[in-house]
Amino acid sequence: MKVLIFSDLHIHPHKRSSERLDHCIEALDWVFRTASERKIKNIIFLGDLFHDRQKIDVLTYQKTFDVLEKNLKGKTNLFLLLGNHDLWHYQKLDVSSVNPLKSLPGVKVINAPSVEIIREGDEEFPFGFLPYTHNPIEDLKAVEKDWKAKGGKNMKVLGGHISVDGAVWNVKYKTMSEVTIEHDGDMIRVGSGIFSSWDRVFLGHYHAEQKLDEKVEYVGSPLQLSFGEAFQSKHVIVFDSSDGNCEYIENTFSPKHYILKEDELADHDLEGHFVRLEVEDIASRQMTEIRQSLMENSKVSSLEIKQIQKQEDHAIKDAKAILYKEEEMLEKYVEQANSENLDKDTLIKIGTEICRETA
Repeated sequence: MKVLIFSDLHIHPHKRSSERLDHCIEALDWVFRTASERKIKNIIFLGDLFHDRQKIDVLTYQKTFDVLEKNLKGKTNLFLLLGNHDLWHYQKLDVSSVNPLKSLPGVKVINAPSVEIIREGDEEFPFGFLPYTHNPIEDLKAVEKDWKAKGGKNMKVLGGHISVDGAVWNVKYKTMSEVTIEHDGDMIRVGSGIFSSWDRVFLGHYHAEQKLDEKVEYVGSPLQLSFGEAFQSKHVIVFDSSDGNCEYIENTFSPKHYILKEDELADHDLEGHFVRLEVEDIASRQMTEIRQSLMENSKVSSLEIKQIQKQEDHAIKDAKAILYKEEEMLEKYVEQANSENLDKDTLIKIGTEICRETA
């Protein structure tokens, strides 16, 4: 049996514009088309359907409801796992923004650690679910218990929405997650090893698709939602329960996010995309001219211009971080430095003055 898995759609408008909302709705519609083209009857969503946690505007909710109603005619089953953005409060899984959607045919909202039996014709396949939690170790035990109660066997597959230690949550800045929890009086690292008893694990929460090990992976968001996801490819997954194989189907149509410098602009077709331009210390008039030119000529969907420090400013800042500690460190640093063509006495004199000025 094949199922389609996706996660972290975060449906929302962007800066009071309906453009981003339309992109999210288009991606959701694409998920159903992809399933239909492959005759897949079961779709699993791993959390964070909406972006805003407690107040979702009427247009966002209606557009979401409409596309779901259009695609759910009793032919497709949609399993909605709760993510943190779906919740009113993280300890109240029975109150969520997606709960009313269970009134639609084929929708099952997963608001507790549990196992669901996924059916297609005469085939049945148990699938474990782990909603957003601050206590994944205990909640995994609950899923294991339900697995045994429902006669689970063969391949053990789990979908969850949690933070895992060592995962990348911002690819551009290579920011890694550090996740530990208190459990039975000890501080426990929540690494991919907590899933050791499972054969395959698909996770939502972090938006960068990535494999933590050979059997645990983050599915990622189906479209780029912020500049933190710039340059990432996006996909949905078709998982085959008969052999454990995955097909990764890339999103080739949604707008992308670009973080560029001025001399890189010509390398990309930016029409309809989100652009952050990084510039070094320019006048506001020049910034206005750049903005006007990009909006008119490149027809970008959204433009941010961000001032960044010059490279030499970073070097001075880094030097001061070393020099202000001890003047003795300065002398040792200069003596050990590979600076045969420099006047070391002059370097020490200048450095000493900097130390005193910043003391």
